[in-house]
Amino acid sequence: MAKRTLLGTLSAMAILGTMPAISQASEPAGPGIRLCSVGYLPEAPKTASVAGVQTDGTSFEIVDADSGKVVHQGLLGAARYNKSTGETLRATDFSALSAYGSYLMRIEGLPDSAPFKVAPDALNRSLLCVMIGFYGQRCGQAVSFEWDGVTFSHDTCHMDDGYLDYLAPAQSGQKRDGTGGWHDAGDYGKYTVNSAFSMGLMLAAWERNGEALKQLRLPIPESGGALPDYLAEIKYNLDWQLKMQFEDGKVAHKLTELRFGGMIMPEDHDDPRYFSPVSKIATIDFAAIGCMAARVYEQYDPAYAAIWREAAKKAWIAQRNMPAEVDISAFSTGTYLPNPESDTRWALVEVALTFGEEFLLEWEREFLHDIVDNDNAMFDVTWDWGKACNLGLYDWLFSDRAKEDPAAYERLKKDLFRAADAIVANRNSHGYGRGIRVNYWGCNGAVARTSLNLHAAYLISGDTKYLDAAYDQIAYLYGRNPFARSFVTGDGHKPPMYQHHRPSAADGIEPPWPGHLSGGANPRETDWFDETASYRTNENAINWDAALVYALSIFYRP
Repeated sequence: MAKRTLLGTLSAMAILGTMPAISQASEPAGPGIRLCSVGYLPEAPKTASVAGVQTDGTSFEIVDADSGKVVHQGLLGAARYNKSTGETLRATDFSALSAYGSYLMRIEGLPDSAPFKVAPDALNRSLLCVMIGFYGQRCGQAVSFEWDGVTFSHDTCHMDDGYLDYLAPAQSGQKRDGTGGWHDAGDYGKYTVNSAFSMGLMLAAWERNGEALKQLRLPIPESGGALPDYLAEIKYNLDWQLKMQFEDGKVAHKLTELRFGGMIMPEDHDDPRYFSPVSKIATIDFAAIGCMAARVYEQYDPAYAAIWREAAKKAWIAQRNMPAEVDISAFSTGTYLPNPESDTRWALVEVALTFGEEFLLEWEREFLHDIVDNDNAMFDVTWDWGKACNLGLYDWLFSDRAKEDPAAYERLKKDLFRAADAIVANRNSHGYGRGIRVNYWGCNGAVARTSLNLHAAYLISGDTKYLDAAYDQIAYLYGRNPFARSFVTGDGHKPPMYQHHRPSAADGIEPPWPGHLSGGANPRETDWFDETASYRTNENAINWDAALVYALSIFYRP
């Protein structure tokens, strides 16, 4: 989550010309049909949620969007009160509709639904959109691309990254190359912890779904090169992460200005930017993604994989003697300071898989076995950058090493199914099929992240209930929700128009930059504001977008 301080918030709002005020959430959609507005795979579950129907036995029709011909009919389900939104809803199930085409749902007395399609490539455009969003977040490089007939661009930015004043006071006023990477969120900071977490999600998507993703084509300068486009875009950010490591193996926590700047274009943002002090948590996370990157890039660029393998080893050795605390009080930008224990679990698994258990210290080997050979609940149902252990547990389950201890493997599988079944139960009891119960800053990212648990459970068990539940999380994010709107800029029905994203607010173009998942309802499921000032509900962040990439990659069909 891109956490903000009060000082930074007031500064940003002052430049916006607004100050915090009491305001109303975007109104829930009212009577109508809420469904996945970007479409459905032929074999996917197809469910809509309907508000405003009082009569049992009401029928619905699916009509061809072009001809108006009725292609499917059915009856609405029983009325059910959805406590989290305060609505009475009825479900429609039209999963039997598998013919390719563009459609509308029609119910007498209600507006027609948003248009949707049924096709094997129903979600392909959505994945392309989110990946283009990452390209648009590039720092240190001019960017230009077209989406839906509109050109989005910014000039080269932040070429002074960054000064060493707060990392090495003796070098005050001196610079070190920290250019590149992705802007983290709606601001222009670059944060090692959240960047590493985002890389972990996207590298995991490649490891599970790489055969399909290697065929994805992106409008990036590197397209068509030695690397698949997907890995080329990720490499742009990984290259920056390497610059955050110092000769002793330690890693700087972030590279930002001292406080959030205004709603201006990145090339106009000339506040001095500094390397923060190094931190244990950043060094741990760096080691984790170094191991993952070494695995993923070995096939395409062995030399690059070797660079990451060595960097990861240095980081892991360095963090052993680093204090957990770090003083970044000079900065009022995002903190990203979780308790290191969960991330240590993630990194320890990755290090063990990459370098072997003989590389570990005795206490590390004991900790590793406590992680993977444990009767207690391990997999988190709701998780984010502060709870990264899930990433390591997935990788362990899918490794050859896990099967060397069948009893431990079975225990870990059992716990995975416990977490996945909890998500399925949440989905079944929720009027919009949402797999989590909580609402907090960036909870839409958590909705998307349930796809990792569900996909892992599907790959191991073959039970399609997990895959169906994963599709329902995508449906929620693209319109089957209380607002009947997509939460992703540039895609789906009535997407966000006023995201808390500096280029979107400052470029003089009406539509926002595409491919960014809005943070979502906070603190209640009906509290979402499509307003630039609403950073707590309507900002973007790379960890939320990365989670959506994983979810969409499951269903990408080139």
